[in-house]
Amino acid sequence: MFWTIIVIIFSGFLSILLYRTYVVFTPDKAIFQPCSSSIDNHSLQFDQHRLQTFQKLLQFQTISYGRNKQNLIEIKKCRDFIKAHYDDLIKKYSKFVELHDIAEYSLLYSIQGKNSNLKPFLFSAHMDVVPAGNINRWKYPPFDAHSDEEFIYARGTLDDKGNLFTMMEALKEYLNVYGQPLRTFYIALTHDEEVGKSGAMGIAHYLSQQPFGHNGQFEFILDEGTIILEEAFPTLKNPIAIIGVAEKGSINIEYRIDVAPGHSSMPSASTAIGILARAVDKLESTLQPSQFGRGPELSLFHGVTPYLKFPLRLVMSNIWLFGPVIQLVLSRKPGTDAMQRTSTAVTSISGGEKENILPTSASATVNHRIHTADSCRKILENNRRIINDDRLVSHIKSCSEPSPISPYGKHIYPYRILEQTIRQTFENDHHHPIIVVPGLMVGGTDSRSYTNLSKNLYRFSPFVYHHNDLNRLHGDNERIRHSDMQRGLNFYFHLIRNNQLVNISETKLNSEL
Repeated sequence: MFWTIIVIIFSGFLSILLYRTYVVFTPDKAIFQPCSSSIDNHSLQFDQHRLQTFQKLLQFQTISYGRNKQNLIEIKKCRDFIKAHYDDLIKKYSKFVELHDIAEYSLLYSIQGKNSNLKPFLFSAHMDVVPAGNINRWKYPPFDAHSDEEFIYARGTLDDKGNLFTMMEALKEYLNVYGQPLRTFYIALTHDEEVGKSGAMGIAHYLSQQPFGHNGQFEFILDEGTIILEEAFPTLKNPIAIIGVAEKGSINIEYRIDVAPGHSSMPSASTAIGILARAVDKLESTLQPSQFGRGPELSLFHGVTPYLKFPLRLVMSNIWLFGPVIQLVLSRKPGTDAMQRTSTAVTSISGGEKENILPTSASATVNHRIHTADSCRKILENNRRIINDDRLVSHIKSCSEPSPISPYGKHIYPYRILEQTIRQTFENDHHHPIIVVPGLMVGGTDSRSYTNLSKNLYRFSPFVYHHNDLNRLHGDNERIRHSDMQRGLNFYFHLIRNNQLVNISETKLNSEL
């Protein structure tokens, strides 16, 4: 009798797991229907002329070293090059296209639509780049923009001149093909995204004075962000396009300790450097609490689950049971661990004056990228408990709270259009079609300056990354594929075209690319 009861319980439990695996989490067939809102097969080519223009854009050393420390001479040259290269848009379409200089070095293109009742949208990209680091580790000089048969190598290809160039070329192509759009939209090109926000803040202020520019009435904002990953999950053959619907916050905390001076021949038990070192070790070795399931990462896993193979599909279909195991697996790699928790990075440390003098003070700066379920105050309190030493004094150098989670799903018009355009552009394997899911942007973007314009803030870069590409962002040998530039051109072109709809359900969707 006892074993009969055990068998019945086990069978019922197994039935629940399998029901969730093969019934609750099934592929959404509608998601892979051919999906284009335009009626033609227009396709842009990344030809030799466009390649040469892109290379010229990459050769400007628009480096942002730190706040109030930029190569403004090169930034000005880059800005002037963009203005000159796309000057024909202003001249040819002067009745509805305008260019505004913002914060001296940033640019805002305004394209007025025929229907003033339609809410506008905004594309955003930036022209500044981070330093190249040790150029001896680069395969080619970082500002030569070397091109071979597959890649273009240069600082800024991925972050963010690839986006800037493809959206501007798409704008030019759209206007030449269709003329004035129905819906007003803007393209913002900022100069200081890597170190400040004067460009984005200036653009946000300007747009707040325009129609629909107050109380978050813009249809949507699209900025740089998450990308398309291949081989992202074991057993998964499908590429995954991740739309960043939220952005981590950031806090920089300086920890400092001051003690009495002394001679190195008679050291105290705990020097300032020693006390600080122990505190730093505690922070690095003690992870912030996992927030798995409290952000958009859960929707990402739910979207991918139906396309995994057994037994991984069973595990991912039953996160209610296997959640702790998934958290453990995620924590093994920095890239995946950043999805589920606030990260901790000690970025600078200083202390000591002379070899034979005990240090009277020491300090370290710790950078946290804050999960959407955390806050600056919460992380500061967590650190205090982890360090557990009142001799260290904390000072918040800067704090930016995580963004709200933007609406997503098939019932959200701008998200649906974005989702459809991604599949329209990247759908090239009917056996392993692209999966589009919401996700968390772990870095910072200009989009946090645009929260006054819209609640629909999305972060996405239409480029395919492999595992060995992830470290190239802000790292050595940054590069982009010619094929990604080709698809980027078509992505932005069709996104502009698709957003001329009033309602997506009113138009029959058909395949284009």
